[in-house]
Amino acid sequence: MKTKIWENYFDIVILPPKEARDYAIGLSRQLNKCGTSWSLGRKNYLPHISLFHIPVKPGNFNNFIVSLRKTVKNFKIGKLKVNNLLLWEPHFSVLLMTDKPDWIKKFYLKIIKNNLRYFNWDYNIEKLWVADKLPKLCQKNLKKYGTPMVGRYFIPHITLGVFNNRKDMENGFGKLKFKRFNFKPNSIYVCQLGANHSCQKIIEKIDC
Repeated sequence: MKTKIWENYFDIVILPPKEARDYAIGLSRQLNKCGTSWSLGRKNYLPHISLFHIPVKPGNFNNFIVSLRKTVKNFKIGKLKVNNLLLWEPHFSVLLMTDKPDWIKKFYLKIIKNNLRYFNWDYNIEKLWVADKLPKLCQKNLKKYGTPMVGRYFIPHITLGVFNNRKDMENGFGKLKFKRFNFKPNSIYVCQLGANHSCQKIIEKIDC
């Protein structure tokens, strides 16, 4: 079945290096055998760490990219540590977690602050985030920033798969073998979003 694309809705992301990317894809494919609805890949469903989801009107896109380049220019990016596998039980999801160093907390907030003016508030983001099922603070973040992933709800991770039920999720999770990685990003990417806030393709690469 063809993946539904959310036109003019983008994710500003960090893409892991090849070794970590291929590890995430391998774990995702293992989970897919246990019942997830999709698996990560190299051409679509890209493994990624989300920084900011933002719908942008086509007429504003070029200015948005210019602004984003200015935002990240000369920012001192540090390392990320892939440090855990986690069951996100409310959504029957399995996440590959990273740490949350000070630099990434400052980085994603700077991206939001400098580029929120390009957010298309006419886009029906509440429906896409299923806002009525989010915690109250996430709902507040969604109205203020256009994303629930702010403050303590900004949790850097790679989503490996989403199940339909707890039993399949726990069965799949039990088959995974965890491996640690450290890496230092040197670029961010603007990716086209698809169903379930998946990254379907790279639209723009921006070196930091």
